[in-house]
Amino acid sequence: MSKEQEKKIIIVGTDEVTYLFAFLTMLKPIVASILFYEFPSLEKNKLKDLKYASSFSSARSFTVANAKDFLTTDLLIITAQEERKEGESNDSYIRRNIALIRKVIKKAMANGFNGLILIATEPTDMFTYLIWKFSGLPKEKIVGLGTFIDSTFFRQLLSKKLSVASRDINAFIVGGSSQGSQLTTWSRSNVGGTPILSLMMNKKSFLNENDRINIDSFLSERDLFSRESNSYFTTASALIELTQFIFYDEKALVTLVHLVDLDDLMNIPLSLPVLLGKNGTTKVSELVFSESEKKELFRVAKETRNYLDWIEKG
Repeated sequence: MSKEQEKKIIIVGTDEVTYLFAFLTMLKPIVASILFYEFPSLEKNKLKDLKYASSFSSARSFTVANAKDFLTTDLLIITAQEERKEGESNDSYIRRNIALIRKVIKKAMANGFNGLILIATEPTDMFTYLIWKFSGLPKEKIVGLGTFIDSTFFRQLLSKKLSVASRDINAFIVGGSSQGSQLTTWSRSNVGGTPILSLMMNKKSFLNENDRINIDSFLSERDLFSRESNSYFTTASALIELTQFIFYDEKALVTLVHLVDLDDLMNIPLSLPVLLGKNGTTKVSELVFSESEKKELFRVAKETRNYLDWIEKG
């Protein structure tokens, strides 16, 4: 294993995404050590099975992290989420999760952690902001999964309709983590540099206005990637791809939650296209949206700011 691959990850969580992510690292040579944050609910039998499974692939180390490991960890992946109590209000549930994540981050920082943080705990926009506050790390080092999966799914829909490889399509879903705060950016979508909206005006194109309406409807109605849908395979696969972008320093253009400034709104956690590499995120050139898209994005930003104000007031 090369020096570039001698990377260490601590993953914080005990759900199926945690174990699936660890398993998938055996199929891709991107990391040397996976360490599991020690929760009482951590399933030691699954860790033992992972160690046995690693005998059939490139060597991997699967162990439980101790406090000293934070100092030499490159990437902290957070999937942890408290189990909801019967009849518990959403506010109470969110606050218990905040307390859980705060405790983890406090421990990491007290032991010298200075790597990147990738967040899959929902809502990822809120936790991206709070972890930035809790950690004191530069905001470029903290990202949330956000609409990364949704944007990938959007490109796949366009790919099938246009019979073009999805890698040749630039199309993003931006905004917040919740379904009602996400925006399909048709004005920014293109195939090989040709705007999707221009293609729709061509009668010979495979895409028309009805297709756009159907895609919008499908994207707004589906709930494939919520925690309630148990999309463990999807989430773990997305985390693997993002880990590759980081450790291979690919400078990949991806739609992730990061902290942005919109007019007088500062450090708002929104999913927008950003370059991702070994040092975290790098802002791309100023995005050009349509007037209606700008208005909607600003509405989402204001609602997010109001929600964060409520959270921070305790």
